[in-house]
Parts: sequence; structure tokens; C-alpha cells
Amino acid sequence: MAFPSHVGPRGGRLRYNYIEEEYRGTKLPVMRLIGYLKPYKWQVSTSVLLSFAIIATNPAPPKLIGFIIDSAIGHEQLNLLYTAIGFLIFIYMLGAVLEGFKAFIIGRLGQQIIHDLRVDTYHSLQKLNLSYYDNSQTGAMMSRVTNDVNEVERIIVEGTDTLLVAVVTLIGVMVILIKTNAKLALIASIPIPILAFLSYQNMNRAHKIFRKVRKELADMSAILQDNISGIREIKSFAQEEYEEKRFANKSSSYFLTNIRAIKLRSTFFPLVIFFTSLGTALVLWYGGRLRITSGTGTPTSGDIVSFLFYLNLFYAPVRQLNMFSHMMQHARASAERIFEIMDTEPEIKDAKDAIDLPVPVKGEVSFKNVFFSYKKGEVVLKGITFTAKPGETIALVGQTGAGKSTIVSLIPRFYEPDSGSITIDGIDVKKIRLKNLCRNIGIVAQEPFLFNGTIFENIAYGKKDATLDEVIAAAKNANAHQFISVLPEGYEHEVGERGIKLSVGEKQRLAIARVLLKNPPILIFDEATSSVDVHTEELIQQALERLISSRTSFIIAHRLSTIRRADRILVISDGRIAEEGSHEQLLQEGKIYRRLYEIQWKHAGRENTL
Repeated sequence: MAFPSHVGPRGGRLRYNYIEEEYRGTKLPVMRLIGYLKPYKWQVSTSVLLSFAIIATNPAPPKLIGFIIDSAIGHEQLNLLYTAIGFLIFIYMLGAVLEGFKAFIIGRLGQQIIHDLRVDTYHSLQKLNLSYYDNSQTGAMMSRVTNDVNEVERIIVEGTDTLLVAVVTLIGVMVILIKTNAKLALIASIPIPILAFLSYQNMNRAHKIFRKVRKELADMSAILQDNISGIREIKSFAQEEYEEKRFANKSSSYFLTNIRAIKLRSTFFPLVIFFTSLGTALVLWYGGRLRITSGTGTPTSGDIVSFLFYLNLFYAPVRQLNMFSHMMQHARASAERIFEIMDTEPEIKDAKDAIDLPVPVKGEVSFKNVFFSYKKGEVVLKGITFTAKPGETIALVGQTGAGKSTIVSLIPRFYEPDSGSITIDGIDVKKIRLKNLCRNIGIVAQEPFLFNGTIFENIAYGKKDATLDEVIAAAKNANAHQFISVLPEGYEHEVGERGIKLSVGEKQRLAIARVLLKNPPILIFDEATSSVDVHTEELIQQALERLISSRTSFIIAHRLSTIRRADRILVISDGRIAEEGSHEQLLQEGKIYRRLYEIQWKHAGRENTL
């Protein structure tokens, strides 16, 4: 069953970063993970009670078995034998039923924890700025949300239960062993210090290896994601063999790191098994010797057998604790990667006194001496100053890398300027709530992104309550209705991942329709006609004119023919405004703009002669 975006699996509202705020900054990621159990107290309590009930049934079978050997079989009492075996079967059956109930509750709890962890991690990703994504691999981030979350679920649910049961069982059985025979209990505990030392050594080595395992898996996922997304380029350049080798090399690295982890485990766990088995051998040696030398006294054969069964109950949690240690190091490595995302503070966030833009928004955008750099020491914008009046269309032109896209990216605060200020209607964008700021800005990118869904869903993305009539009206104004109408499913047509089933021009017109439906007072149009034919460009231009009507608009275009009607053109060169004016003014007075125009005019002339 799919849940609405605002509800969780129990029907309540989703708890965004419930644990993140409470445990932020702690040096113990496992403690943060255990904190995710808080909202599910009744499930945890029930599983604990079931665990205690199961633990309570464990001491009975060894005692009954000793009784059967000494009293029923030793004294040849058939009725007593049948009765005792009946009790033994009942206890085994009760334990199995309790285990079944516990397995269901823990399994369900595990899925709830996975859901909460994924939602919290995804919510943290949504808060981060574009600069974080610029420096991160998509596949690596996906690995954290999926693989790492699955891994830490084991320590939260199975690990917590294993630790609880093991500790309680260990203490309880130790008490029984001491009461049964203190000397045998002392002999049985001889391997424990050795096991404790081995566990400590293993824990330190395991954490380093498992952290590398998680990183190698993330790197492999990143390559896989890149290859799937870029499959057209791979095939067009016939680089299948190269990519196969690249993936195989990364998979091999992941494989070898896992082999290191397997070697560690293969060395450690046999030692655990040996030393626990050694304890059994020591008890048999000492108990058997004591029985033989003491004649018909204590311990009896039944006492020794019962003690050995109890000893098995004692060593089982010892092995479980060592498995828990192994599991914890695995989960700890994954938890560190998850909380690394949760603990990353967004560089750009709402100010404490942030406000919404006053309604109606006029749309006056002003840059005052703005400097910006993506990397320290590499200045991209150098003192940008201009004002776009309400309803004015500003075109930005210049060679690639001049800073055009950077300028418009600063308006919705995708990045923060190093110095200077940007205002909308006289209010510094840093004082405007980010969501409110973005709601008042519409962006049509050079390569518009379409979600894997229907045309209707993509157009209505900025207005979730839009009706079909509203969507159709927006599509008509964007010159998209005609091509949508001829599709078999119409507005329910699936566009595929990233709109793969549509042409570039069709995607552009859907993006325009999406912004038209959003109806923002400020518009950014980034080189959206650079990859389409002349006919499609004309359709987009018509849609663009409807879109920019009465809006403050910023248009970035390589084709200068598309911006002749702009109210003002800013020529950007080396991060500065080199020239400014209308198309006609710049042709007469400008140098850079006239040169760009002449180059494009000659190029267009050559195309027309072909």
C-alpha cells in the first residue's frame, strides 16, 4: 500500500528528523540509531517481554533431562518417563510459539525503523543546497539511503534484541551454574577472558574494514548510476567495453574488501567456537574426574549432563555477543555515513527573522556590487550591479563561462554571493523565506527535467491541486496541447525517466506549461532554444512571449535572434557587465555584442546556402 506524502505507515504524520535533533553531534552513532526505537515503545516492550518469557523457558529442559536420566531412566519408571517427556515437549512447543510471535513483532518493527530512517535521511538531503549536490555522486547518495539504511536496521532491531537476550541469559545461566556446581562453573569460565580479548581486537579491525566496504559499495553504485543514465553516450561512442572494465574494476575492489572482512570473520569465529568448546571439554574432564574419584557421591551423571546443557546455554550468548560485536561494527560504518548527511548543515537557510514577500509581488530585482566564487580564489562574478524593473525583460548574453547562468542562479538563492546584495521589491533575498522565494520564481532550464510520470503530473508539479482544464489551458499557451492531443493516452501519457519518450522541443514546451501554471511574477529562461529546430524554436518563442507577458523575466540565450525584443540586454564578459542596452543600441555602440551578432549572422548565412 502506498501512503500519502504526509502520513507514515501507522497513519500518523511523518516524523522528520525526530532523532536527528535530539542526538545531533553525539560521537556514538549506535546510540542515535537506538533512539529510533522511542516511537515504538509498545512493540519494543512486547518483544522484550517475549524475550524474557523465552529466556525463562530455557533453563527447564536441561533440568528435566537430568531428572529423566537420574530418576525416570535410572529407576526404570516408565510413567514418570512419559510424564517428564510430555512436559519437555510442551516447553519446547511453548518456546517455538513465543519465538514465532517475537519474530513477527521484530520483523515489523524493523520495517518501521527502515521507513523512518529513509524518510529522515531523504528529508536531510532535501534541505541541502545545490553546492552539496555539485560535489557529490548521485549513486553514492542513493547507496546511503538504501544500502546503508538496510544495514543499520539490523543493529537497531536484531542487534538490540540479541544484546538484551544474550546479557540476561548470560547472567541468569551463570547464577544457575554457580548454584548447580561452583567448581564446575569456575572451570567453565576459564576461556571467557581469552574471548573478551579476542573480541576487543576483532572490533577495532572490523570497523575499519566495514567502513571501507560501505564506501566501495557506494562508489560502485555511483558508477552504475552514471552508466545507466549515460547509456546513450556510452553506445554512441562505442565505449561499452571500457565501461564494463571500469565497473568490473570497481566491483573487484568491492569484492577484495569484502574478502578481507570474510577473512577476519573466518579467523575470529572459529576461535570463538574453539574456546567455548574447550570450556565444555574442561567441564567434562573435571566433572568426570570428580565423579569417578568420588564413587557414588556427587556429581551424578544426570548432574553432569544437566550442567553441560546449561553450559551450552551459557556459551550460546557468549557467541551471540561476539556476533553482535561484528554486526555493530558493520552497522556503525553505515550509521556514520547516514548521520554524515543528517549532520551536514545547509549553507543556505532561512534567517531567524525571515519573511514572505508582500503580496502582490511587483518583481523588481536588483543586484548591487555582487561578487561570487564557486571555489575560494576563483572569482566568477565581479561587482555585478543592475536593476530589473517590474515586468521588464532582461537578456543576458556572452560567451560560455562568462557568468550568465551564475547570475540567475543567485536570484532563487541556489548559491550565496560572497559579497554585495540581491533584492526583490527592496527586500534582501537573504531575508525572504526560501520556499516563498522559490514559489515566486519560475525557471525553464536549458535541459528541462521531467519526472517519470504522466504529462499531467509534470505540468501540474508546481500546482498540485490543478484541474485538468487548468493544465490544458497552460499546455495550449505553451504550444504543447497539439502534440499532447495526438498521443494515445493524451495527458496521461507516461513521459519516461527524464522525459526520454519526448523530443527536446516537447520537453521545453511542457516545462513552459509547468511554469505558466505556477504563474510566478519572476521568470528565468535559460538557453531553452539552443538545441531545437527552427520550427520548434518558433513555437517555443510564441509560448515564451505569452509566458513573459507582465512578468520580470531573465533570458539567457546563445541565439541572439531570440532576444531582439528584450527590453534590455546585458553583455557579460569575464564576470562583469561589459555592455548594456537594447538590441539596436548595442549593434550601433557595442563591440562585444556586435561581434557576437556578426559571427552568428555569418553562420546563419552559410546555413541558408546549404
